[in-house]
Amino acid sequence: MVQSGGSPGHGARSRGLFRTLRAGAAVTAVALVASGCGLLGGSDDADAGSSTGPVEKATVRVAIIPSTDMAPLWVAKTQGYFTEQGIEVEFVTKGGGGDVITSLLGGDVDFAFASYPLLVQAQQKGRGATNIKVVADASAAKPDTTAVVVAKNSPLRSPADLQGKKIAVTSTGSMADLAVLAGMKAAKADTAGIQWQQMKFPDMLPKLGTGEIDAAFLVEPFLSIAQAQLGVWTVFQPMTGRLEGIALNGYAALEKTTQQYPKTVAAFQRGVEKAHREAATRSGDDAVRQALIQNANVKPEIGPVLHLPDYPITTDVTRLQRVPDLLKEFGLIAEPFDIKPMVLATPAG
Repeated sequence: MVQSGGSPGHGARSRGLFRTLRAGAAVTAVALVASGCGLLGGSDDADAGSSTGPVEKATVRVAIIPSTDMAPLWVAKTQGYFTEQGIEVEFVTKGGGGDVITSLLGGDVDFAFASYPLLVQAQQKGRGATNIKVVADASAAKPDTTAVVVAKNSPLRSPADLQGKKIAVTSTGSMADLAVLAGMKAAKADTAGIQWQQMKFPDMLPKLGTGEIDAAFLVEPFLSIAQAQLGVWTVFQPMTGRLEGIALNGYAALEKTTQQYPKTVAAFQRGVEKAHREAATRSGDDAVRQALIQNANVKPEIGPVLHLPDYPITTDVTRLQRVPDLLKEFGLIAEPFDIKPMVLATPAG
């Protein structure tokens, strides 16, 4: 609104200024689209984005455990999302979470895909000697993506039946046993006598069939595979109720990596963000399922029926804090833990 009392040429000058600003905004908008910033979360420029300059390290190594939780990373690599940011990614496949943490702490990899319980415990155990940073969130829990299962002919049918039994998990002190403990507590079942059996997911299926283990905590795609091949019985689904939406896994780096290679880390973050944004689309969801068929030995008939987790766009500290709070509740860590200092800020698009 033009107030009264202005000079006779004030309205004309204001309209001229408005046209100039509007034209400038249009040019800026075109420039932003051309640079790839905004919703896609990254630059199409091969030197890692004009706002940050060239990356310090052109090739990075990422320790992974093949699973639905990190599947967008395969898509990001094949679709060139990391190449757009000026980096090439090499995947180093590990059999379990402990191997991933060992590789990260030993400096064998630049980034590690790991469960938050393992990251929290490694950070707390280091007491500042080794500082880990969460550079990007990887996955969050949804119902149907995990289950505690038994063989179809097993007499075990409820959480109470699992008291004192042999339950297979990929590693103890992880989201696997934490989820089992939380689910059994919710059902008022005694967890004190559980006999944890640590093994890789592929090894759990035959051992369920032979009776060497009583139950197994499975995630996708192994859950759908077990249902198709063994007709397993689901005792309970842990990622419901208080655990629904809880942070599961993240991508981490050592603090010295984030300090020595900040532009490289930012480029990795932008590549992950773009992959997660795309995974939320119909075509992106199809690409994630195809990546699991190609990289995780998922049969083509299993891919379409997999239950996928959430792939967060941002790293929500409040949601991540639920993990150390649960660890403390179940005695997996001795002291309260504030996860906020571990989380590295995500660069602007």
